[in-house]
Amino acid sequence: MSYLVSLGVNADNVSLTTQKHDSLSGSSRVDMDVYVELLNQGVALSNNSLFGFELGKHIQAKDYGVLGYLVESCENLAQAINALTRFDALVADIGTTSVFFEPDNTRVEWLPKSADCKQMVLRNTTAWVATVYKILGSACQLNAVNFTFPLDDSEKNMLAMWFNCEVVDNANTNAIIFPQHLLHIPFTSENKAMFSALVKVSEEELMASKGGDRVQFSNSQFNANRHEDISHKVVALLKANPTLKGCDQQRVANALFISPRTLQRKLKQSGTSFQQILNNERKARLNELLKHHSIADTADLLGFQEQSSFTHAFKKWYSTTPLKYQKQLLARG
Repeated sequence: MSYLVSLGVNADNVSLTTQKHDSLSGSSRVDMDVYVELLNQGVALSNNSLFGFELGKHIQAKDYGVLGYLVESCENLAQAINALTRFDALVADIGTTSVFFEPDNTRVEWLPKSADCKQMVLRNTTAWVATVYKILGSACQLNAVNFTFPLDDSEKNMLAMWFNCEVVDNANTNAIIFPQHLLHIPFTSENKAMFSALVKVSEEELMASKGGDRVQFSNSQFNANRHEDISHKVVALLKANPTLKGCDQQRVANALFISPRTLQRKLKQSGTSFQQILNNERKARLNELLKHHSIADTADLLGFQEQSSFTHAFKKWYSTTPLKYQKQLLARG
């Protein structure tokens, strides 16, 4: 409503709009159907079919409350997306987010809970990207943005210009698609002490919120079945890292918003361990690294603190030394 006033919309019209809905007064939550109706009224009052898009560009951290500051205090985009998908319902429980790690790209999909979704999806998608633009700046280059609803040519051109990528309408899902390397560009606003404190506050707020258990269960694909089988989340996090340096159990547990002990217990229930998953990922990267790097550099890129530790592990895996293996590998071409 503040944004409409900033556009020069008659304050009386805005006041009449808010008075129509009892849920806007005396409550911290707005019913979803009311939220959708207000967005559609924004279209009429501003005479702009992309009202949700324009509104999303003006969203700031403070508009997300604690969640906004939690995102800005994250270490990187991977951690920020995990925070958003886990705690987004604290701001607006209006859709379900899914995150998929593809060979080269990451795809963030959003399924709204309302059939009348154009303005809601435009607002949420744009707000997500605007937040990342603010943190990563020119480093943030998207591959594509997909929408399930139709757009005319002028709308697509305007969106493509701002998102600076291909915009697809009538798609199967609403999605933001971007290169995987963006996940691990360090945020300049990193503040680990604040991050830990904000996670604690968000966890407490999530548990205290009405229907908190349901929210936790229905959040994102990234966190789905987290209590049943967390191993594939650990695998995805490791695969998303360009190197395995610093990818220890503590760091992965932090990214999943659980303690290392809990992570260890969940992985044991899944019939594996963090070390086993880490070693599998190391072996998967081994040949390609040894073709282009020295033994010492390979050990470093695989997350070994000492080359001797790498040599010891390698002998255990393959009953030979890294040097002999590398020579055979290079000889085969």
